[in-house]
Amino acid sequence: MDSKIKAMLASYGRSFLAAVTTAFMITGGDILALDGDALKAILAAGVSAVLPVAIRAANPKDPAFGKIADGVTDAVFKKITAKKTAKKK
Repeated sequence: MDSKIKAMLASYGRSFLAAVTTAFMITGGDILALDGDALKAILAAGVSAVLPVAIRAANPKDPAFGKIADGVTDAVFKKITAKKTAKKK
């Protein structure tokens, strides 16, 4: 899997987990006492936390996930590789 996709999925996961955990704690933190409405609210919080990441992924000019990210990643990789090669000589 591409490193850009892995980074994007990790960002989705972190955002979702943080929101779901917060919403769960607000409901009282008792997993056995969750009813349907509380579960819906927790899942809605998770989905709404993922939306900003999805918007970043849809933006082609985003420096982390958009089309510009490929060029930046390639340039940084070339610089790092050049420095490592220069040190070995």
